[in-house]
Parts: sequence; C-alpha cells; structure tokens
Amino acid sequence: MRRFKRRLTRLEWQFAAGMAILLWCACAPPVRPTPPLDFSGTWAGTTSQGRPIGFTVSSDLRITAVTVDFAFAGCSGTLPIPVSASLLNTTGTASAVITWTPNGPTGLSRTTVHFLFPSTTSANGTVEFQDYSTCGSSTATWTATR
Repeated sequence: MRRFKRRLTRLEWQFAAGMAILLWCACAPPVRPTPPLDFSGTWAGTTSQGRPIGFTVSSDLRITAVTVDFAFAGCSGTLPIPVSASLLNTTGTASAVITWTPNGPTGLSRTTVHFLFPSTTSANGTVEFQDYSTCGSSTATWTATR
C-alpha cells in the first residue's frame, strides 16, 4: 500500500500551530507574581543645601507626610507638604513625583519632589523650589534612609 504525501493547507498549519502553543502553555510552569517590595516606614535624609528632608511611606505604598527644609537666595524655612502619592513599584525599584502649590493650581510658587528608591532602605531624588516670590528658584538633590 502506497501513501501519498500532500502539503498541509494554511488552515491546517494554523490549527497545528495553535495546538502546539496550547500544549506549550499547558506544560510551562506557572508564573508566580513577585510581591511588591516593601518601602513602608519613616525616611529621613539631607538635601544638598544641608537641610533635612523626611517623609513617610505607608503600608499601601503611598508617600505621605513630606517635610523639607530649604535655604536659598536669602530665604529659608520648613515646608510640610500634604500629599498622598502612589509609588510606582517595578522591578525592584520604586519612584514617584509630587508637585505642591501652596496657593492652589493658580499659585505661582510650587515645590516638586522627585523620589527614586533603588532599594528598600535607601532613597534619593531632587527637590525643585520654583518661583518663590522673593527668592526665585532653586534645585537641591537629596538622599534618605529608613
């Protein structure tokens, strides 16, 4: 008895490829999501202006209770920034950016704080003081630990 070989149709190839993919997916080990890293706690550090910065990260990974001291162009003070900003927590690091305008959206002065958490025990970033009425603007870097 002689068998004839024929080429598979496009539909047959698509079906075979689909079945191969399904078989591979069924046999592959399950992907276990890694839990987000824990950055919660009280953080304290220093700015490049030699002033303290502190903030809290809640257990649901939100930055809260930011306080930063500043000193530039003859102005100095302490800014308590009311905030509740989520951390973007990916691949072992986390980051966030907050902007605070004390006089609301139409106010001229604003403070922007950039957060980067390269580990669960260290953080760094920048703080930008923009358009302060008698002082102008300034930028400082900062580092903090918990």
